[in-house]
Amino acid sequence: MPDPAQLPHLLRLIDDESEPVRQAVAKALAEFGSSLAGELAQLAKLPDEAQMRMIYELLESLGDDFVTASEKVEVETEPRFEVGQLVKHRRYGYRGVIVSRDLTYGAEDDWYLANQTQPDRDQPWYHVLVHDSEQVTHAAQTSLQGDDSDQQVVHPMIDHFFSAFSDGQYIRNDEAWPPS
Repeated sequence: MPDPAQLPHLLRLIDDESEPVRQAVAKALAEFGSSLAGELAQLAKLPDEAQMRMIYELLESLGDDFVTASEKVEVETEPRFEVGQLVKHRRYGYRGVIVSRDLTYGAEDDWYLANQTQPDRDQPWYHVLVHDSEQVTHAAQTSLQGDDSDQQVVHPMIDHFFSAFSDGQYIRNDEAWPPS
């Protein structure tokens, strides 16, 4: 099994134009097989869209001896998190609770293009009430991880969306988003 700790180093080399380096990086990435997408999602600094394209291209450059890049680096399309679940943002470290989810990116293009990371649109996205703030974020599945702290989230909209907190999870009520 390849070492996931090497992924940040490999990502720094993916735009190298030297053919021997490109081949070495492609082979090292290919060794992860179907676990590559999951390992990339665990990184503190997630690959951006341009890096993901380069990963696809490098894997495809290996030819028929390897599975195609789209099969190797596939964004998980099944929701991993539930409404009411506590989560933590991988990059920014904030905690929160999921209030709703979309199976694919559903916000305005202006917001998406202004987003610093621009995660893949074709994955679940979640509206998250951010702990100790009034902020509500719209985060991609690859940007989140579960929060096992079992600590309640302090947010002014908790009582609007949730009826209770039990066993480390909020219970969603039927209230819709308040009017803007």
